[in-house]
Amino acid sequence: MADVFISYSKSHIALTRDLARDIEAKGLTVWWDTELLAGESFRERIVQELKACKAAIVIWMRDSIQSPYVLSEAERARVASKLIQVRTADVSPSELPPPFDTSHAPLIDDRRSIFGALSRLGVLRNYTAAESERLPFSDGSQVALKRSIGKRIVAALGALIFVGIVVLAGIKLAHIVSEHEETKGRAANFTLASKQESRAVLIANRFFENVNAGLLDSSLFDEDVRLGRRGLMSKVEAVGELRKLWSKYSKIDCRMDRNSLTLKQPEFAQNGFRVRIETECDFTDQSGAARTERFPLEIEAAPDPSGKLLISGLWQSETLWFWQPRGRD
Repeated sequence: MADVFISYSKSHIALTRDLARDIEAKGLTVWWDTELLAGESFRERIVQELKACKAAIVIWMRDSIQSPYVLSEAERARVASKLIQVRTADVSPSELPPPFDTSHAPLIDDRRSIFGALSRLGVLRNYTAAESERLPFSDGSQVALKRSIGKRIVAALGALIFVGIVVLAGIKLAHIVSEHEETKGRAANFTLASKQESRAVLIANRFFENVNAGLLDSSLFDEDVRLGRRGLMSKVEAVGELRKLWSKYSKIDCRMDRNSLTLKQPEFAQNGFRVRIETECDFTDQSGAARTERFPLEIEAAPDPSGKLLISGLWQSETLWFWQPRGRD
């Protein structure tokens, strides 16, 4: 198993190869999926390498931002506290998917930042970080500065003024503590929302991949699924209704507008979430004629006892692209 795992998109294989060579030049071993052997299980090998590595570098590219596989690998690395993320020049920090947009992501050619991150994780030995990466004051210098100021105040103003300063400092400290607690509360709410958005992106991408492939995999759905006004039905019934879409078309390519995701309060999914997504689909009929349709879709999902996210509800617009209403609707 290698020291460093690299997650990337095939569109930038040259940049990834250069990065791997530079890391190897530092005496580390690197794994990326060009080392897969014939007949190996693709996902199983990747999960093994990702679990065993000491650091995982995720390269955010225009393609990888929307890749459920890269998102999954980045989340596994983040949870394991060994994620190092970089980006290509065509991707701005604000375009990174949540919660990864809350952490620093230098450009891929910034080798000093990458090597510094590897050093902080203890992977790269004998590497000295640049002075610009250090704090402006060390703990020792801050203590010395405080002592010097304290002595000058006592000598110049006397005990009475010093007591007054202590009182004022106490008031200021209480205000700072109060602001800190409020900031912690806002940060906790932001982290929760970011986590929900990340889960929503993953489940939406998996749903669209399943639709585009002909809905051959029903494991993404809960045992009971609500199809809008059709109401509650079994997984078998729900997937059967969705598969009818393929009787009309020879090819389907659905995707989500990544800037249109809106989280909503779930109605039925306990401990889950509900998300509204602007959906875009290319439909090609049996004669080869193609058209593009855009419509909103809402997905409700919740984790099963093992933690796997399962779709428990789907709601679409009045155009009803994914399934048709019952005769009595």
